Order: sequence, then C-alpha cells, then structure tokens
Amino acid sequence: MESLWPEELEQGLIPTDDNMGIMTRELGPAAREFVALSKSATRPLLDIGAAYGNATLPALKNGATVVAVDLSPTELAILQQSAGAEEQKRLVVMPARFPEELSLLDASVAGVLGGQVLHFLDGPRLEEALGRIYRWLIPGGQLFAITITPSLSYYRKYWDEFHARKARGDRWPGVLNPKEVASPEWRDRLPDMIHLFDKDILGRAVREAGFEIESLEYFCFENFPDKHRTDGREFLSLTAMKPR
Repeated sequence: MESLWPEELEQGLIPTDDNMGIMTRELGPAAREFVALSKSATRPLLDIGAAYGNATLPALKNGATVVAVDLSPTELAILQQSAGAEEQKRLVVMPARFPEELSLLDASVAGVLGGQVLHFLDGPRLEEALGRIYRWLIPGGQLFAITITPSLSYYRKYWDEFHARKARGDRWPGVLNPKEVASPEWRDRLPDMIHLFDKDILGRAVREAGFEIESLEYFCFENFPDKHRTDGREFLSLTAMKPR
C-alpha cells in the first residue's frame, strides 16, 4: 500500500501536498485504537485528515467501511489506488475542509479519527468540530485524536509564552503562526496558524463537547527524527467516548 506514497521528507515523515504538515508512516496510539475498532465496528468509521491512508488502509483490511476526508483530492486518489478492489467497495472519499464543508447524518458513524488535524483549528472552529463529531457518532461511539504540543521541535521556542498565556487565563494559549518559529525547510510546508495543546486545554475542550475521556496521554512516535524530539511529550493521544 505504501508503494504509491511520496518519499519520506525525513525519517518516518511523509510530505503532504496541501501545506498542512506531514503524515507519519507510524500510527500513534489513538490511530492504533481506531484501527482496532475497525475489527468490530457495526457502523462506518470516519477518518478526518486521512492523507494517504496510514490508518484508513489497515481499517479497510479489517473489514470496516471507512469515510476518508482530506483537503487534498490528490492524496485521496492515491489512497483509493492503494486499496484493494474489495476494499474500495467499502471506501468513501470526500475532499472537504473540516469542519465547515463536511456534513454527515447524526449517529451515523461508530468512530472518528482526527489524526494530526485538530491542531489546524483555532478555538471556535475546534469547538464547532467537536460538536459536529459528537452529533455524528452513535451513542458509545469513540473519538480518536492526535495533536501536537509545545514540546515538538521548533515549537519548544514557544514553551514559555504558551504557559504564560495559560497562567493568565487565555482560553486558547497555543494558537500561533508556525512560520515564525519553523526551520526554513519546513516553513513553506505549514499553514499560517497552528494550535498547540497540552492535556488541560485539549481535555477541557473535549469534555465541554460532551465526551467522556477514556485516555489522554503524551507520547512521541518511535520512528521519529531525533532533531524534532525534546522530552517525549511531543504529541497528545486522545480517546474519548460519546456517552451511551
């Protein structure tokens, strides 16, 4: 399935074509739980920010029906080509900007993965996104998410300001322009806004949307460039449930 993917930009990092960062070759904890759910899901699954399908493809192999959403029609086309003939029958691709361009029926999906996508939403759009996901999930359905934190790479330069804003009571202390701190080789591969999270900020937003948090933990990918690591808390992995 990986034969059609672009070459790694750096160790384990697959470049996207829409200036929205990267797709990791390795699945994070929440994405692995999404794939595990695909073995037993009785409703379709939704992969938001699916890119080339690092989570969608194994979920399809497990027999699930998956709706794959991404800004890039090119990435979704590669995802389709990477799926087998039988798997393509259970794959729906939707080029759309999330959340405003994505509309699904209430209680229509069993699980939603936002793999490195929530950090592209500012506070109001994040609240809108979580509200929509909550409505789309069946009771007992699960939200899986992976986001970045101020411990990641060049965002560490923002560490003190993030915590100062948080201490002052800023509701969304992690909103910044990543191009101001990114290295030259990454600057043009990023949007003009990024939203860094810690456990408190992400946990509060998810609970306020009505979810029950099942796990919320810091981690770093094993196959990740050393130069982008700082303290093992570079990413957050979230699993939450819509109450039954």
